[in-house]
Amino acid sequence: MTDLRIVPPKPFDTDVAIVGGGLAGLTAACRLAASGQGVTLFEARSRLGGRMLTTGVMPVAERLWVDLGPAWFWPHHQHIGALVAQLALPVFEQYRDGLARYEAGAGSPPESFDPSGSADPSLRLVGGMAALTRALYAASQAAPTPVAMHLDAAVRAITVHDDHVVLNGDGVHCTAARVIVAAPPRVVAREITFVPPLSDTVVDTLRGTVTWMGHAMKCVATYDAPFWRGAGRSGYAVSWGGPLQEIHDACMPPHEGTPAGYALMGFVTPRTSAAARAFREQSAEARRAAVLAQLARLFGNEALTATGYAEYDWTRDSFTCGPHDDVPPTAHPYYDDTLCDGVRADDPWNGRLVWAGSETSAVSGGYLDGAVASGWRAAAAVRASASAC
Repeated sequence: MTDLRIVPPKPFDTDVAIVGGGLAGLTAACRLAASGQGVTLFEARSRLGGRMLTTGVMPVAERLWVDLGPAWFWPHHQHIGALVAQLALPVFEQYRDGLARYEAGAGSPPESFDPSGSADPSLRLVGGMAALTRALYAASQAAPTPVAMHLDAAVRAITVHDDHVVLNGDGVHCTAARVIVAAPPRVVAREITFVPPLSDTVVDTLRGTVTWMGHAMKCVATYDAPFWRGAGRSGYAVSWGGPLQEIHDACMPPHEGTPAGYALMGFVTPRTSAAARAFREQSAEARRAAVLAQLARLFGNEALTATGYAEYDWTRDSFTCGPHDDVPPTAHPYYDDTLCDGVRADDPWNGRLVWAGSETSAVSGGYLDGAVASGWRAAAAVRASASAC
């Protein structure tokens, strides 16, 4: 007699739903998909990467890509270091040869100083952080069951039932055995309704967790040549004269058949002063002129000959900047896994809801390394929970 085995259909649309297509969400998705889990990812933006935002600067977009979000990691960041090595992505050290510049305030003449030996060299990816986003996407699609990706899909509500969760939102309706929420905690508290409600402890933790660099605005000017290097300068500067407070060399080495590109990048002074707020409210043309004028003060009039300019104000990104994130903390926040512990003990979400994201990581919280660590931790928690059932 033939042994006919009837395999019942899965009761849910997917094993795991992931809210957020940034580094943490993509990392978790790849880990779970590689282990055979069915994964569906929802990203509210029209692109993947989250705070990793790499853009081509016109009119040299074909040869110079710049990071308007995070660009660096460090040798001691083991998680992202391992991930980058696994994906075989080329890495280079941040340029810092030569003298740095310091500007004490508006009208103060810039001074030079030697910054050598001040810190371990930071590392960057050839082609920008978009190279990491593309590599993770490729890995997610090469899995035994490719990850289903949905863009422009903001999740607005998550409801837990006895054995599954239901996600609803902008073009979203999905049932899953479990959900990983990999978005900035303050944004989650503002944008997503949980049914039944999360405990007061968890909500307070969400609202109290600072989004690292949520206050940031980056400006980049591109050039035909790195004239500052020829003058013996590193491109690094610290200024209290504004509008940029911290400036770095943002050149990109040759890659994938494209020649090198040359740029200076700076962080805009936070919104803690009237001048800083006024700068952000100016027209794009006025902001560009102010940035180039400052670069000229620091590095010479060749800075006025920029071939391109780009900027991004993260305080205006509602998927990154939560309530109160436009004001920077006085020091790097302390991040831990309090949020994860709170949810694990919070029945009826126990085993159905897992948190990820750099701000939920006790390891390198706020950094790219913390995002990777949290993604791997979340994937392990999901697998452990599934095995326990």
